[in-house]
Amino acid sequence: MGATRNGRGQGVDAGTAARELLHVVMLVMRTVAADMRRSPGSLAPAQMGTLMKVSMAPCTMSALARHLAVSLPTVSKSVDMLVRRGWLERWVDKHDRRLTLVRLTAKGRRVLARIKKRTQNHVQQSLSGLTAPEREQLVTVTRMLSRVLVTPGEAEF
Repeated sequence: MGATRNGRGQGVDAGTAARELLHVVMLVMRTVAADMRRSPGSLAPAQMGTLMKVSMAPCTMSALARHLAVSLPTVSKSVDMLVRRGWLERWVDKHDRRLTLVRLTAKGRRVLARIKKRTQNHVQQSLSGLTAPEREQLVTVTRMLSRVLVTPGEAEF
């Protein structure tokens, strides 16, 4: 497979592992994004990321922009759309009027739960062809990736 061995004569180098992981991540994102576009109330992956981040706790617009790695105007436009749909609400902090915060509405929590369930079902169907040992291996690897990829100080989704 062209993998570079580590110095001990076994294993794959980190560059090869990174390429393989990114390839799979892109395949998963493409599958999930296509499913989200087909669902009622079509949602872009970035908007799903917004809903998931805000579902953990209310946050400022600037923290949301940093989390999504986008500009403040970009996140503001996305939040505007989600507010119009009734999924998010925005308010100005009482103690620091420079801060605008966002949180999920009750409708937003219901919509997010439906989207997550639909997406999980879609991915579950895709994984149904794996054997039980392969699924166990997949869970082990994804838990390991979660451990090494989570940003320190941030909760996982």
